[in-house]
Amino acid sequence: MRTKFHKAALMALMTLAHTFAAGATPLPEDLSACGQATVTRVLDGARFTAKDGNTVRLAMVKAPELWGKGAAYKSWPYAREARDALAKLIKGQTLTLACEGKQTDRLGERVAAVVLPDGSWLQEKLVAMGAVLVFPSPRRHAGLTALYKAEDAARAKRLGLWRYKSFRAVPAKPGNVRPGWFQIVRGKVTGATRVGDTVYLNFGPTWRSDVTAEIPVRALRTFRAQGLDPLTLTGATVELRGFVDQKSGPRLIVPGPGRLRVLERTNSKAR
Repeated sequence: MRTKFHKAALMALMTLAHTFAAGATPLPEDLSACGQATVTRVLDGARFTAKDGNTVRLAMVKAPELWGKGAAYKSWPYAREARDALAKLIKGQTLTLACEGKQTDRLGERVAAVVLPDGSWLQEKLVAMGAVLVFPSPRRHAGLTALYKAEDAARAKRLGLWRYKSFRAVPAKPGNVRPGWFQIVRGKVTGATRVGDTVYLNFGPTWRSDVTAEIPVRALRTFRAQGLDPLTLTGATVELRGFVDQKSGPRLIVPGPGRLRVLERTNSKAR
């Protein structure tokens, strides 16, 4: 049964749609109202706690990781600046949430697009500032094109985190791709093959030592649902992002199409 609160939130989103008509980036249409959150504390560049006790994580983006004193890991470059940028935009405010698919992640945090009181789409604003980068979870895609457009502009201007070399795209070669790190990797696919239920994209002649992207079977269904067959990518120049590990050379596991961008296609069979 729809509650009065749900109806009120839905009306709020409809009102915000008119605000966007004035020229701001529109909120993606395939989102649904999922409540409001009053900010009590900003945790990092993409997470905050709300008055109701929930932690809200911004969908579709990743902030530089911020670790406290005595943690096992060091904070990434620009982590504190990203947190401060988010705090400046949302501190103490009541925000409208819009969701795509499952509303919580495995940690129990709410995952949502966020609309500011002035009608701005928070994720797009943060990406355009260079405070966060685009990083969708496997089955989320709402607003992906707009977010990548904003990211490309921020990268070109070296805004925010893009001033740091550690976030810039590196060629898909073993000497550049470093296991154990989060990286953006760019290269030409020399071969796309399926072994069992898994598709592998190779970036060199020797799969035992060259960079490889691995697309598991559960991700293949999402790729094809969005009109992209990874087996057609031989010859294409692509960009990947994620954490690199080592398996017969540097490897990135690609859990969904949002973390693989096709930059150029030269394969006549591509579709």
